[in-house]
Amino acid sequence: MATMSTAETTANETDVFISDKPDPKAGEHPPFVLPDLVEVNEEENISVAELSQIRDFYYSTTQPPYQVGSDQQTLNEYRLEQLESIERNESTSLWFPDSDRSNGTFVEDAHITILGSEKGTQTHLESDADDQDDTESELLLVPEDGTVFAYVDYTTRIPEGTCTTTNATRTCLNVTLLDQEVDRTLEIGSQSWSGDSETPHEIDYADADASGPTTMEVEATITTTLALEESIYELDDSGWGEDTTDTDTLNISHTVQDEAPVAVTTNQELSIDQTVVESNGSLDRIILEFDGPETLQDRRLWSTATFAEDAGKIENIWGVYSQRQYETATRGHPPEDNLTISPDQNMFNETGSVLNETLSAGNDTSTDESILNETLEQQPLASETHQEAFPNVLEKQLAAQRDTPTLEGEPTNLANPPELASSDSFSVASEPAPLDENVNLSSVNPRGQNTLIIKNAEQPVTEVRDIHDDPIPVSTQTVQERDVQLETETLNDTHAQFHLFEEDSGEALADETLWLHGAAQGQVTTDSDGTAVVERSDLYVRASFTGETDPAEEVYYSPAETEATFQPEAFNIYQLLMSFTGAFVSIIAFVILYIPFAYMRGANK
Repeated sequence: MATMSTAETTANETDVFISDKPDPKAGEHPPFVLPDLVEVNEEENISVAELSQIRDFYYSTTQPPYQVGSDQQTLNEYRLEQLESIERNESTSLWFPDSDRSNGTFVEDAHITILGSEKGTQTHLESDADDQDDTESELLLVPEDGTVFAYVDYTTRIPEGTCTTTNATRTCLNVTLLDQEVDRTLEIGSQSWSGDSETPHEIDYADADASGPTTMEVEATITTTLALEESIYELDDSGWGEDTTDTDTLNISHTVQDEAPVAVTTNQELSIDQTVVESNGSLDRIILEFDGPETLQDRRLWSTATFAEDAGKIENIWGVYSQRQYETATRGHPPEDNLTISPDQNMFNETGSVLNETLSAGNDTSTDESILNETLEQQPLASETHQEAFPNVLEKQLAAQRDTPTLEGEPTNLANPPELASSDSFSVASEPAPLDENVNLSSVNPRGQNTLIIKNAEQPVTEVRDIHDDPIPVSTQTVQERDVQLETETLNDTHAQFHLFEEDSGEALADETLWLHGAAQGQVTTDSDGTAVVERSDLYVRASFTGETDPAEEVYYSPAETEATFQPEAFNIYQLLMSFTGAFVSIIAFVILYIPFAYMRGANK
């Protein structure tokens, strides 16, 4: 896999990753995908914009949608075009491999499929928590406002006309399809939204509110409007003459649905506190604290933190990988030049009796759908089915690109550019996000941050955005730095005392944590005098104070570190000789006493 890094970039500065493996399951490539890496290498002076037309690449979660194809479409436009390119008619149904199909009275092989959302991102990250459902590893993260892509498909199967003759009377029944409408609804938790008939593939929603992981359900109701015509003919000398014709309409509805587990990211918990530490009147360091649950389904994921006055930004670990879904689908083909299905004569007769009942009801167009279902359930499928290529609908997958956040876009003319001094983190998932088997990319074990300390920053952070480019509020406080001293005193051969205090005033710092190395314990807390007694486990005990903010005093106590050294025990030659002598005496006693005794016991047997 090659990675491009050049001064020439696209409008949104997309990093490009070239996959050097051909994809045997690609099917028909989207217009922006070049066949293989060889063809790319043959191009002269190829630009990053052209390279970004390669399929397999990451891009920042909060960057504008990348553009693809000769028409420079956004990801949203491309996915929508793929949906609209699916061809079907009243007797042709195309369904996806994992769709649940449903049959109704006149509607067969009906299904609705969630193809993703405009800004939604699949996670596919497994969680460590034991009390969570397996489905939570498949969470679709969606913003508060967005668009869900949904595709409805079905086959309409209308019986052909029937005629029955009794004595000199012939009764003919015909069913004609007048209209079909599809009403879409979207539910996220307890909230619901309706689709727009002018944009049938999209359902817009706003102000989604779900306190935790919930269910997104897309539902489609297919309403079929039929004309039922009964014509009665009487036989006379000139043949069959039409006597009466009665026409009525019938509306029959069939509902299908699809669902997916989702989490509304804006409702997830995360608070960001920024502490700007000033020393001698200038900014010394920035401390960012991210407080929230440490589970993926509950914690809002931040993507970028931007410094004021374009002084650079921090990019979190998250990236988005665009992966194909629904490479193939199954399509049922109707008989050529015939959009209707011809059941047998028995079915005609049964249908005729049902339609007669409907017509005899006068203006009451209601009917027993179960009876109609019984008449059609024996009807064979429209035709044989087969697999064929299906337009590649891209799905966004959330993946970790790196272990820790990075500073991007920092000024290069500074002698001491900003740097991430430290990061306190935790594991988000038990394993990296899985990628398609033919994708030559990598993912890492994702980790979330509790605290970030940035040194040499010229400006504070003014904006933090999540993975969907929505802003996350930041609370900022400015404090003055005070230097701290950490002194040590060896009490005896096994214990040392550490004393933490403010350098200028000598004031003791109580209830502060000291991190230890080479001690019997990993940490200790100072008492009211700022002291702590530590037992050693090595000849050296190192104690560290990582720094602490006192919001009430608007003070930041700087980090400090010290080490206590213990003397090794003196070498005692007399004790060594005595140990050797004891061992020698024991051996002599064994030879003189035990061996002869054991020999005599053996001889007496």
